[in-house]
This record gives sequence, structure tokens and C-alpha cells, in this order.
Amino acid sequence: MKKPDDLPSTARIAPSGRPGPPADQRSSRLNYVWRVFATGFAFVVFGIAGILAGVIGVPLLRLVVHDRQRQQRIARRAVQGFFALFIRMLVGLRIMTWSVNDPAALAAPGTLVVANHPSLLDVVLLVPLVPDACCIAKQSLFSNVVMRGALTAAGYIGNEDPMQMLAAAAVNLDQGSPVVLFPEGTRTEPGQPPRFGRGAANLSVRTGHAITPVFIRCEPTTLTRNEPWYQVPYRPMHYTITVGPTCPAIELGQGSAPASILVRRQQERVMDFFNRMVDDGGPSS
Repeated sequence: MKKPDDLPSTARIAPSGRPGPPADQRSSRLNYVWRVFATGFAFVVFGIAGILAGVIGVPLLRLVVHDRQRQQRIARRAVQGFFALFIRMLVGLRIMTWSVNDPAALAAPGTLVVANHPSLLDVVLLVPLVPDACCIAKQSLFSNVVMRGALTAAGYIGNEDPMQMLAAAAVNLDQGSPVVLFPEGTRTEPGQPPRFGRGAANLSVRTGHAITPVFIRCEPTTLTRNEPWYQVPYRPMHYTITVGPTCPAIELGQGSAPASILVRRQQERVMDFFNRMVDDGGPSS
């Protein structure tokens, strides 16, 4: 049996006389427990803020500001500001870190931003980078007590009716408001490449607006589809946001190929970027 002097420097003697767990192991366990608690706390804060926005903030905004477009601009700035503060809180709580390569590329008016969707926080990360962004969101969120007030006030668009969705997005783009779209419609299955519908390419061709692709990577994977919030990874998650080169619009014109062919070409351009990102760095989620 080893004497106390022979034990590793990280070991400690328990009251029973047996060595306790190494200090780094205990520290790792405490860190994990802390991140579970901090994650739960963060989601409670998010939920309370969303409910207060719907119950107090939105009615007050409508009472004070009567112009619908001005209401939307104010609501969008409020959503952006809250999302930015929420991310700062997550970083401060040591739940996550993040980086973005070219945020200035997302600030141009009338930008159609197309991103993959590996985790629950993708929208929260992306919206603060896109001024006056109009998001296309799952229709079910407009019935969510936490989200519906802010979504409606900001003029965000539901994805229930594809034709109405494209028409509303086109109006925003033509007015100079960027549109943020996750073409997968739901979170990416872990270990699978993103699979996009052609809604973004269709919108680009029919409105003449370019697409700015954004690849989001979360390592280790967490907050994926059907994964509960309390299953936090073994270390703080790190999000890497890569803004890709702009895919110029392929405009419909006299003598051009049919719209379906042009949409397919634009889709191929967009998917080429995302496929290269997956090939260069492993799975997207």
C-alpha cells in the first residue's frame, strides 16, 4: 500500500484514510454541475423575459407608437439587444464561447442570410449580427407563450404557408430589411450534413437579392433536436460562425432559362459552400 508521501500530488486523504478523487476530477465534476445549474438559470431568465415582453412590453409599445413599421423597427432592435445580452450572460456564466469571422458582411441592407441549424441557440447568435433582421420562424413559435409577443411585434414571418412566407420575405427585402432563413426548417440531425429546401434559392431568383450563406458549428454538440437542455456537454460549448462568400442573384429576364433551372443553379451555389464547410471541418452539428 502506498504511503501518503507516495500518492500523486493531486490526490487527497479522505477521513477514512483512503485517497480521495484527484483535485482535477473534483473540479471537473463541480464545473459540470455548475453548467447544468447555469444553463437552467439562463433558460428561466429567457422565459421570464419573453413573457414580460408579451404581457407588458408589446402592449406598451403599441400604446405609445401607432405606426406599424416603426413598431417593428423598435421591436427588432429590442429583440437584437436582448439576444446580445443573453449571449453575453451565457459567456459570463462559462456555459459557452463563440467567434465569428466577418460580422460586417451581415450588415448590408436587404441581405438574404441563409444558415444551417445545428442547435437551439442559432437564432439567438445570428440575429444580433444582422441589423433590422426579419426572421422566418417555425409557425409553432407564434403559439408559444414565451415567444409569440416578440415575434409578432417584430414582424417575423411564420413558415406555415410557403407562398405567403416568400411574399412577406420579398416585401422585407425590397424595403431594405435583411431576412434570416434556416432552410432546413428544423434543427440538423447530429452527424448529418444540412439538407436545404429550395425556398431561399427561389426567393433569391424571384426577388433579385443575393444570398449570404452562414455556417454555424457547435462543438461539442448540444441543444440539438430532441435533446433536453440539462444534457450539457462535458466542456463549455463553442460556436463558430463562418460567413461565406455572397452568392449573387440570378435574375429572371427575357430570354433567360426557366425559373426552375435558375433556382436549381442558385441552390447548387449555396449548397457548395455548406458541403465544403462540412468536408473541411467534420459534421455541422
